[in-house]
Amino acid sequence: MSMRSVTYALLSCAALLASPQLAAAVLPPTETGDLYVSSFGGDEIAVYNGDGDYLRSFSAPGLEGPRGIVIMPGGEIFVASQRTNEVFVFSAAEEWERSFGHPELDGPTGMALGEDGLLYVSSFDNDQVVVFELTGAFDRTISDAALDGPNCVAFDAAGDLFVANGINAQIVRFGAGDPLVFTGGGLASPMGIAIDTEGVLHVGGGSSNDVVRFDGDGTFLDEQSHPDLTGPQGLAFDDRGHLFASSFFQHHLVEFDADGNYVQTFGQGPSEGALDTPRSIAFRPVPEPGGALLWIVGSAVLFGAARRSRR
Repeated sequence: MSMRSVTYALLSCAALLASPQLAAAVLPPTETGDLYVSSFGGDEIAVYNGDGDYLRSFSAPGLEGPRGIVIMPGGEIFVASQRTNEVFVFSAAEEWERSFGHPELDGPTGMALGEDGLLYVSSFDNDQVVVFELTGAFDRTISDAALDGPNCVAFDAAGDLFVANGINAQIVRFGAGDPLVFTGGGLASPMGIAIDTEGVLHVGGGSSNDVVRFDGDGTFLDEQSHPDLTGPQGLAFDDRGHLFASSFFQHHLVEFDADGNYVQTFGQGPSEGALDTPRSIAFRPVPEPGGALLWIVGSAVLFGAARRSRR
């Protein structure tokens, strides 16, 4: 079975499909650029090109335990700092600009940008999702008895919010009506969520060491694993439909092709970025000439057509 369809909507610990200026419009970029990886133990963001070659790393004083990554349409990079209960904002040139937090934010992990132009941040230690304006101003919290150690958040094309519960190994969908709670396939400690254009959820099993797939109503479909993938955290698709997953316990990244076949493992050693417990991942989009860019990533959201091949 093919892992995903020809075009892709990616939400991995991450995001949705609209910028504040574009509301719910869907304008898919056709090309993805560099891959950004939060190196949790190294307190930095490592950057790779699309072939897995290490390019550089960046950080800022006070960034401790980086988790979710959201790349805004204008190029700003938002990074959750789990140990300091803040969100760090970097310019498109990867220079620190500002940080923000709130007393309600306790252990920020995954992030997503909503079609309302607000930033949704999972707050692991107090079982809620905290919502901010992009300026850092507090908007509200989302609390529900179904939330139990929320790790990552993602939106689907209908605007429903999905939250991965790390403690009770469940996924919670917030939409019309009561929250829908589901699990299956031996999923343990769910982390990143990626949703394709058919509405299929790809969920990283942080303790089950696999990627588990569900339909949008929570029905278990299948799962994928590989010896190099232990403790998958972030998930991200590139423009070819290749799935990239961070392997938390082995300190590297694993790439699969659009049919789910293993391609390569990379990110180990000083020459490859020396990843230390990698968590969220996100691709920077390449905007079309003269076109608006729609890209929201939190470990990432991507809409892209698989039109090119680097190999």
